[in-house]
Amino acid sequence: MMPRSNSAKGKEGVPDERIAQVAIDFISFCFSRREVEWPLLYDEMCRVASNKLYRGLGYEELREAGLDLTLGGLVRTSRIANEVTREIRQGNRELREGLLAAS
Repeated sequence: MMPRSNSAKGKEGVPDERIAQVAIDFISFCFSRREVEWPLLYDEMCRVASNKLYRGLGYEELREAGLDLTLGGLVRTSRIANEVTREIRQGNRELREGLLAAS
């Protein structure tokens, strides 16, 4: 399960809002297509979103799910993506809604 706080380690966690499951699934899908670190994962996420390769979702739909791929949303999006990919690498492949919570 994802830690609720990384402050003891000096790292910032995901911001206060919870992330919709579709956003977590989108990141997992992109990571399964191309297992790379940020910012190369961001490139894959943009490729998938621009072509609506995941459930027909584009930029706007993903933003509504809490995943903003614009420049203004990159800090938060990178934190979320890094947390999701860390969980995948640790073997927690069944990411459920609510696992990404406030730190």
